[in-house]
Amino acid sequence: MVEFAIIAPLMILFTFGLIEIGRLSMVKDTATHATREGARVGVRAQATTGDVVQRVQEELAVLGIESGAVTVTPALDGQPGSGSVTVEVRIPIDSISWVPNYFSFGVSDVVAETTMRRESTD
Repeated sequence: MVEFAIIAPLMILFTFGLIEIGRLSMVKDTATHATREGARVGVRAQATTGDVVQRVQEELAVLGIESGAVTVTPALDGQPGSGSVTVEVRIPIDSISWVPNYFSFGVSDVVAETTMRRESTD
């Protein structure tokens, strides 16, 4: 009984820590997938920044993430162009953690970024 009283809290803490790390990994993977999907929309000749942001938010909504900040570089205006488009998503860890402010992972945001070459009509 005494041994259980000593070990049980440590095992529970360890279990919740593994759950949190698993959740962060799942969110990072989803954010990376969302930036890829957004970049795929952004490389089209007639794409706009709004189209890209909407697609990224649709992908993040699969996990119920609504706090992701989406950045598209350069800003797209629906005109054909060359070069590349970069889509970045920043998600605050406090908004996705199941046990907020308990585990400190040393970072404040989950960040994912994808760069793809734009299609051109030249």
